[in-house]
Amino acid sequence: MSEAQFAKTVVWLLRVQAILVGLVGLAFLVLGGQSHALAALAGGAIGIVLTAVVGLRMTISVGNQHEQVVRRFYRAMMLKLALAAFLFVVVARWFAPWFGPILIGYCATVLAYWIALWRLRSSDG
Repeated sequence: MSEAQFAKTVVWLLRVQAILVGLVGLAFLVLGGQSHALAALAGGAIGIVLTAVVGLRMTISVGNQHEQVVRRFYRAMMLKLALAAFLFVVVARWFAPWFGPILIGYCATVLAYWIALWRLRSSDG
């Protein structure tokens, strides 16, 4: 995969995540009010930031030898895990009473990965 293709895929993924988080935030605004919506958006923002960080880290390794790509992938995943723990602690302190919407907002970003996998599978077949 070329750098341009990889960057296009990351941007597409970030866009899908933002749309899904926006829809979840809107649903929480209608059903639970502004505090629930903001908590859902904060959870979604965690997922979007994590995707952007890993995407940027992996863009560096596109086109390199396989060993370097794998090494950078594992490093990016370790960074993602540490950053996720930190961001969840920070956001949980701000929105402690609304941790459910935080998790649902974050899960919306994970759903985008499943959509991306389905899209890739569909394009292969």
